[in-house]
Amino acid sequence: MKQATRLPQWPRPWRGLPQWFRWCMLAKPALLLLTAGLLTLLVFFNLDYTRIGASTERFQPNQPAPRDIYAPHRIEWTDWNETERRMEEAANRVNIQYTKDPTTRSNALKDLGVIFNLLERPTLSSVDLQRLDAMHVPLDLIKETRSFDTATWNQLSYVASDILPEMIDMPLKEGVDEQKAYDQIDALAAMRETEPLRIRVVSTVTRAAFHPVYRKDVEKTQQLRKEEEAKVQPIVTILKRGEIVLRRGNIVSPKEYDQLREKQLLTPSPLGRLLPVAALVFFSLLLLGVYLRTFSGTVYENNRKLVLLALLIIAPLWATMTLGADEQHAFLVGLIAVPAGIMAIAGLLGAPVATVTAMMVSITAGLTAGQQFPMTLLMLGSSLTGIMAVSAIWPARRTIPGVFSLVAVNLGLLLIIEGLRPGGGFQSILMSMGDLTLWAGAGGLGAVFFAVGTIYMLARPFGITTHYRLMELSNPNEPLLRRLMIEAPGTYHSSVMVANMAEAAADAINANPLFTRVAALYHDIGKLKRPAFFVENQAPLGLENVHQRLSPKLSYLILTSHVRDGVEMGRRYKLPEEVIAIIGEHHGTTLAAYFYHRALSEAGGDPISEHEFRYPGPKPSTREAAVVMLSDSVQAAVKAIKDPLPSRIENMVQEIINNRLEDGQLEDCDITLHDLHRIREVFVRMLSGLYSYTRLEYPDIKAGTRVQAEGTRPGNGQAPSRPTTPPAPPPGIDIPGTANGVNKAS
Repeated sequence: MKQATRLPQWPRPWRGLPQWFRWCMLAKPALLLLTAGLLTLLVFFNLDYTRIGASTERFQPNQPAPRDIYAPHRIEWTDWNETERRMEEAANRVNIQYTKDPTTRSNALKDLGVIFNLLERPTLSSVDLQRLDAMHVPLDLIKETRSFDTATWNQLSYVASDILPEMIDMPLKEGVDEQKAYDQIDALAAMRETEPLRIRVVSTVTRAAFHPVYRKDVEKTQQLRKEEEAKVQPIVTILKRGEIVLRRGNIVSPKEYDQLREKQLLTPSPLGRLLPVAALVFFSLLLLGVYLRTFSGTVYENNRKLVLLALLIIAPLWATMTLGADEQHAFLVGLIAVPAGIMAIAGLLGAPVATVTAMMVSITAGLTAGQQFPMTLLMLGSSLTGIMAVSAIWPARRTIPGVFSLVAVNLGLLLIIEGLRPGGGFQSILMSMGDLTLWAGAGGLGAVFFAVGTIYMLARPFGITTHYRLMELSNPNEPLLRRLMIEAPGTYHSSVMVANMAEAAADAINANPLFTRVAALYHDIGKLKRPAFFVENQAPLGLENVHQRLSPKLSYLILTSHVRDGVEMGRRYKLPEEVIAIIGEHHGTTLAAYFYHRALSEAGGDPISEHEFRYPGPKPSTREAAVVMLSDSVQAAVKAIKDPLPSRIENMVQEIINNRLEDGQLEDCDITLHDLHRIREVFVRMLSGLYSYTRLEYPDIKAGTRVQAEGTRPGNGQAPSRPTTPPAPPPGIDIPGTANGVNKAS
C-alpha cells in the first residue's frame, strides 16, 4: 500500500515545553502589547494636537492665526467670510412679517379705562403714579388736571373712547405706522375738543392706550430669513498643494477653526498621529519593564502583579482623560484619579514601583490636558506625596497626619500653578484661596479614600499581602490560631515565643517585622493534624510519648509531615502565599538528627544515608524565612539546656547559627554575616531575660516552709537558688539541637 505523503511542518521551538512554561514565555509580551495598545488608543482619541506646544503656537477661535497654513494636497476650502456675507445679504432682503392681533381692540379699551379711572381719583398714591408713568402719562399733565370734575372726565373719556376704535380699525403696522397714527389721533382730538388742555388730555390718553392692530411676527421673520440663508451655496475654492489656506495674523473664525480641524490641517495625518503616540507609550512601558526586571524582580516575575499594575495604570488615565475633559473639573479629577492609582500601586506593589509609574502616568496624562505643564506638575507632585502618605495609613494613628500632608502639598501646588497662570499673581492667589483650599482638601481625601478602597478590594484577588491583612492574621482570634491554641497549646505557646524572637530579629536587620511575626505564628500549624505526636503538646494533653513505641523512620515521617500538612492547611485557610512559603521553608533541608542517630544505633553498623532523615525543603529563600528558621531552632535548643546561664545561652545560639550556615541552609537567601551577628545579639538578649533570671526563697505563712518565687531578684541578704533544671527532651520532640549532643546537628 502506498504510504501517504506528509506535508512539511514549520519548526516549533516551543514544542515539548510544559504548558506553564509556554504561558510564562508569552504572558509578558502579550501583556505589554495589550497595555500599550489600550494606552495608545486612550491617548490617541483624547490627544488634541492644537493644544501641544507653547500658547503662541496654538490656533484658537476668534484669535489671530500664529502661522501660515499651507495645503498639504489638493483640497476644497470653503470661504466662510464671503459665504456669511452673502447669507447676511439674503437674510436682510426678507421683509419683517406682521400678524393681525385680534385682541388689540379689547386690550386698548381696557387700558383706556384704567388710565381715566386713575386720573379721576382725588388723591394718587405712589403706586398709582408709577402705573401712570409706565403708561406714558406725564406728571405735569396729572397736576394740571387735578381741578377737573367728574362731568369733565366723563366727557373726555367719551371722546377718547370714540377716537380709539376708529384708529384701531385702521391697518397700521407696529414699528412702521406709529407716528402716522399719533398724528391722526392729535387731529381727531383737536376736532372734538376746543380747549388746549382738554385736547392734550384726550390725545395723550388715547396715545397711551393705542396699539397697532398688526404686530411684528419675530418667529416667522427669523424662519424666512433662515430659509433664505440656507439657499445660499457655500463659496468653495479649490486650493492646490502648497497654496496658503490661512495667512498668519488673520482672525480665525469659529467655522474656519472647525474646518481646519475637520480637514486635519492643524494635526498630522491619522497615521502620523498614531505612530508617535504608540512609540511613546511602548517606549515608556518598555522602560518600566526594564526597571521592574532590574530593581523589582518580585513584581516582574509575577504575572498577576503585572496585570494589576497595568490595570492601575489604565484606570486612572481613563478617568483623567474622560471625566477630566472639562477644564473646569480637570484639576480636581487630576488630584484624585492619578494620585489614588499611584497610592494603590504603592500599597500593593511597593513604593519604588509606584515612584517610577507616577512619572510615566503623569507625563502621559499631561499630554491630553489643556494646561499640560500645570497638570503634569500637579499630578506628579501629588502622586509622590501620596506614596509617602500611603505608608502612614497603618497604623490608624498616623492616618490623619498623612492625609494632612497630602492636602498641604496639593494646596501648595495649586497656589503655585495659580501664580504661574497668565494674568495670575498675588492678588489672584488671594481671591482664589478659598476655592483652591476646597479643591486641595477634596483631592487629598478623595485620593486616600479611593486608594484604600482599591487596596482592600484588589489585594486578595491578586494574591498580595497587605499590612492590614497581616494585622488581621496576627489576631489570636483568627480561626487557625484559635484552633492551635485549643488543640495544640504547647505548639501555640512555642509559636508565640518564636514569633516574638523573629519579630525583634527582623526589625534589627531591617526586614519586615510584622510579616515575619505572622509567618512565625503560623509556621507550625501542620502539627494540628497530629498534635499528640509532638512532645510540647503531650504534657498539656495528658499523653505519653508515643515515639518510644515507633521505629525511627516512622517517627521521622510523622515529624517531617507537619511541614507538608502546614502548607496544605495554609492553602485551605487561604493564607498568603508568602506565609505558606515560609511554612514550607522553616526547616529547610535540615537533618532530624535524633531519629537519624537512633536509626544508626538500631541498625547495628549498617550504613544509613543522612538524606533519608532530612526535611524535604526547600531552603529559606528570603531573609524573613531565614529569621523564622533560626528563631525556631534557637528557641527549641535553648529550652533543652539543663542550666540556662547567659554564657550557655550565648554559646548555644552561636552554635545553632553556625550549624545552619555550615549546613548550607542560608545559601538561597540574601542574608549577610552582619545580619546574623545582629540576629544573634537579639536572641541572646531575649532568651537570657527569659531563662536566666534568679529565684528567691521566702517563708510559707501556713506551713512555715520556704518556697520559690519565680521572676524576683535576690534581696534582703538572701542568696538566690539555682534555677530548676528542665528534664531532658524525650524522643519525638521537634527540636533542632539538644544539650547532650545527640541532636545538635538537626
